[in-house]
Amino acid sequence: MKRGLLIAGGVVVLAGILLASLLSGRKQAGEKVYVETASRRELTQSVKSSGQIQPRIKVNISAHVIGKIEKLYAVEGAAIAAGAPFLELEREAFLAARDNARAQLAMSKTAEQQAIVSAADEVVRLARAEQLSTQGIASVEALEAARLRRTSADLSVEQAREAVTQARAMLVKAEDDLRKTTIYAPLSGRVIALNAEVGEVVVSGTMNNPASVIGTIADLSEILAEIDVDETEVVHLATGQRVILKVDAIPDREYTGRVVEIGSSGYAKPTQPDVTFFQAKVLFDAPDDSLRPGMSARAEIEVSTHADALAVPIQSVVERKPGDGDTKGPARKAPPVSVVFVVEDGKAKSVPVKSGISDSTDVEIVSGLAGGEQVITGPYRALRKLEDGDAVRVTTPELEKNESKKDSSDSDDSGTDDKEESD
Repeated sequence: MKRGLLIAGGVVVLAGILLASLLSGRKQAGEKVYVETASRRELTQSVKSSGQIQPRIKVNISAHVIGKIEKLYAVEGAAIAAGAPFLELEREAFLAARDNARAQLAMSKTAEQQAIVSAADEVVRLARAEQLSTQGIASVEALEAARLRRTSADLSVEQAREAVTQARAMLVKAEDDLRKTTIYAPLSGRVIALNAEVGEVVVSGTMNNPASVIGTIADLSEILAEIDVDETEVVHLATGQRVILKVDAIPDREYTGRVVEIGSSGYAKPTQPDVTFFQAKVLFDAPDDSLRPGMSARAEIEVSTHADALAVPIQSVVERKPGDGDTKGPARKAPPVSVVFVVEDGKAKSVPVKSGISDSTDVEIVSGLAGGEQVITGPYRALRKLEDGDAVRVTTPELEKNESKKDSSDSDDSGTDDKEESD
């Protein structure tokens, strides 16, 4: 019994020694890591967003008078020149209103002439009454009556003149309304929307009711992308910044533009009520006929460019607690610092760094590196556990893949040999 216990204890000790030996050999061999050389290159930081294409200038066409559409000259999607007829309303009622206004003006002018003649007659009568009164023939009452008739005649002349002015204004309005039955294009462009048909009644706008929007003309020589920018990124935007644009409907084309307007009031989207956005407008440098209002566009706004930035891959910059692993005292409470690991003499060396701008793959190192260092970039599982002074072995994903294939092949061959021996 005692001998059995001794044998069992010896087996456990031997297994422990073998395990420690294996772990020690793996530690001495080092963690496999990927590296890249810290080098200088042009680095551009961008703000990415999306939105819709809209013309820079567009005009809604509305009627200024109420009427039924008789002729529709505009065609949706077709080009139209400034001053060309867009549509025509029925004119009969407006022609009748103009003719009636003309007749009213003529009648008012006749009434004015009659009032002037009557006033002149009253002037003569008043003069005669004054003469008779001086001679003692006419009474004072007769003289006062003549004066009243003269004053009344003068008032009649004034009223007649006001009636003429009013009738003339009504004629001007009637003629203006008649002219407005034909609507002309206010600018050259393309009809991007047409919301009416022949026979429909269009309504003019009032203070409380908007007018019917019959159609929309847009100048497609200047195209905007109206994009939604997150509040955390809009602070980096400035007018004039270069923008790379991609339109979902035209995947094989890439456009360029520049920021021309940045909104000053934020808003939320129904799908993202907790996020505040600001609208930025990007003007296409060279739009073509493929672009259509309402198309979806993705924008990459170049907010900062450093022509000679010392850059490393983004994933190589990691955070570590200061104090080289000390978990007590001030080091435990201190915020983590950004570091990169460089390979020196087969070991990983932790180097604190300060980062600058970044793009989608690389980040600028402002301080901490001089350039030319072999910076550890992965794998992620290695970087996550790596500490200063750890032994490392430089490899590449391709070499690891080949080694994995070789190990798999050797394992298959060994299995075949064992099977043959057993047979």
